Amino acid sequence: MRLRRQRAPYNSDDALIPLINVVFLLLVFFMVAGTITAGDAFRVEPARIAAEARKEAAEGRRVLLVGADGRYAFDGETFDRDALGEHLARAVQAAADRGQALQPLAVKTDAAAPAGAAIAATEAARLAGFPGVVLLVQRVPK
Repeated sequence: MRLRRQRAPYNSDDALIPLINVVFLLLVFFMVAGTITAGDAFRVEPARIAAEARKEAAEGRRVLLVGADGRYAFDGETFDRDALGEHLARAVQAAADRGQALQPLAVKTDAAAPAGAAIAATEAARLAGFPGVVLLVQRVPK
């Protein structure tokens, strides 16, 4: 006597169980891997990124470089803090003599530069007569 083995009827929902398991595991992974941070106390306008600053520099904006050692470079010349105001005042006067509208000064500071060097640059630009200062920064990857 031969007995035939009966097959269980195919249930299409059985194929979805591995998919549900994978989706659930991904959900758990992203919940654990994600970081939760508190929101800011108030809205802050972020600093401009370097790509925008390069575009502005290409449009004729003057750039003052501040080195890690506290030295400055402007129009191809390097100098120290004592000569900073003189160089910037000369640039403002030259623009006025040519009848050009003066753009805000772009200040590009080395990350290792002392904070006082950047502050001195912005103050000297204000005293020289620049209409404003744009600090060039680089976006930090998250």
